[in-house]
Amino acid sequence: MTVTSEDHPLDTFLGHKLLEQHHIRDADEQLVRRPTTEEMARLEEMAIPGTPQDLEKVIAHTREILSYRIALGHTRFFSCIPSPASPVSWFGEALTNAFNPFAGNLSAGPGICAIERALVKWIANQFALPPTAGGQFVSGASIANMTAMTVARDHKLAEHTRSQGVVYISEQAHFCVRKALRIIGFSDRQIQSIPVDSNFRMDVRILQQAITSDLDEGLRPFLIVATFGTTNTGTIDPLLPIIDIAKSHNLWFHVDAAYGGAVAFSTKHRYKIEGLGQVDSIAWDAHKWMFQTHGCGLVLFRDGTHPLKSFAAGGEYVRDVSVVRDPSNYGIELTRPARHMKLWFTLQVLGTEAIENMINWGIELAMHAEDKLRSLDHWEITSPASLAILTFRYAPPHLDEIMFDRLNETISKEMIARNVAVMFTTILDGKVCLRMCTINPNTTMNEVTYVIQVVEDVAASCLQQSAHYCFIFENGGSGTIKQSLDAIAYGGIIAVIGFLSVTSREEMLDVGILALSKGANVRGVIIGSNEILEDVVRFISSHNLALPVERTSKFTRDGVIDAFDDMASGQHIGKVCINF
Repeated sequence: MTVTSEDHPLDTFLGHKLLEQHHIRDADEQLVRRPTTEEMARLEEMAIPGTPQDLEKVIAHTREILSYRIALGHTRFFSCIPSPASPVSWFGEALTNAFNPFAGNLSAGPGICAIERALVKWIANQFALPPTAGGQFVSGASIANMTAMTVARDHKLAEHTRSQGVVYISEQAHFCVRKALRIIGFSDRQIQSIPVDSNFRMDVRILQQAITSDLDEGLRPFLIVATFGTTNTGTIDPLLPIIDIAKSHNLWFHVDAAYGGAVAFSTKHRYKIEGLGQVDSIAWDAHKWMFQTHGCGLVLFRDGTHPLKSFAAGGEYVRDVSVVRDPSNYGIELTRPARHMKLWFTLQVLGTEAIENMINWGIELAMHAEDKLRSLDHWEITSPASLAILTFRYAPPHLDEIMFDRLNETISKEMIARNVAVMFTTILDGKVCLRMCTINPNTTMNEVTYVIQVVEDVAASCLQQSAHYCFIFENGGSGTIKQSLDAIAYGGIIAVIGFLSVTSREEMLDVGILALSKGANVRGVIIGSNEILEDVVRFISSHNLALPVERTSKFTRDGVIDAFDDMASGQHIGKVCINF
């Protein structure tokens, strides 16, 4: 037995059947597939190694493992940032990984290092950075942002002043920015979250005020982090005014362009990057809007030598092969794969014009979705289409904000349950809304039209359901609880205050499952004293609440008997009353 492929036919060893399965996926593929408790237990058993298994069996297991997922590359997956990776990308990655190259050292991988260096220069030029720019490929924006902010810290703060350093980020910044700042030693009190304006862009007036205030308090502002294409709304922070602020206070200006930076490769939309070439550092992900498999990020510096101060290191065991220009001296990793090769492979095979057309198409799809929604009643555009991201919500009349939120959450869940589309919710200005990111180049206009048509139908259906009651007093018990569960609105509350009717054990409902399906809370309430009852009566009277009356009987012998018979039957919904 060896570690080469000689023990198995090459095509089988590479799992060609699995790759074929990846490409013959039907358009009706399940968008979200999660394992049951039993399936999860079996997966965990499958993870434990032991005696050698038949290769076909292992491939079958691999197919099963990979089948449990959210289909991020599906044409109707519109949430987060979709991952519609090009087959050319994963083929280029597989081809590169077959050689298992080492990209941390020039001597170990002179070919791949030359390609990386030249590709980084070309991308920096697309972003309008000067010829002095440099950088390297990393796993993604989380590491790219952390790398850039580490360099910013080391260039702007002395070690003894780090506790006084202050960073300014937008309240719409990706959470990985704050996470990275914590990792490199900054507490939450050193991270100023700047509010956004009505267009969800960092408010430069508040930014200036915050910096001035911190300087007056003897703190050391040193870094501003803006976003070029926020995850929530695709918004671009106002780069030019922020550049002026950063220069006037000698602050490092970093831009998280992980998502939106791809428009630099579109002639039609490249004007949007104005000012990007003047910043100190940039984080960008090719595995977002450049259709690469995961793990293809990039960090760029206006001055390509700046990272040396933070990362240059070595050891006697690499003295024969190590030089200053080794990629490991410009970033966190020593052992690093040739992440850039799949992007290089894609660009070589497809060409830049095809990539540009794919980027432009995503922007057109979002604009098309917005147009369709604006033509419908009761739909509110919470942020217009920007960089292929659109947010909106269903807002019919006569509902309060709580019900609006619950209604849109229900619409999102129902779209997934029907296997129509994945469009998770987000929150803007405290409101729950739906969100679409339409960067998949394989998505058609007809598909977007279909999704908008269905979401309109789903919204109407959910609205009808939400027209039920938000709060129900249940006094019948097991015999009438189903009526209450049928009548309760999604997310409503049922207060069980009585057990006037009973049902057999065989007919007993699974109240937990029924309540879960409505997102309802079922609470048991102990009936209190006569004083509490009087308080309830006063509350009802003072608020002019009309209680439903099922039947009214006279205060006679027969009338009282009939009233108690009605109560015993448990068939009433409203009150059974006796006039006297």
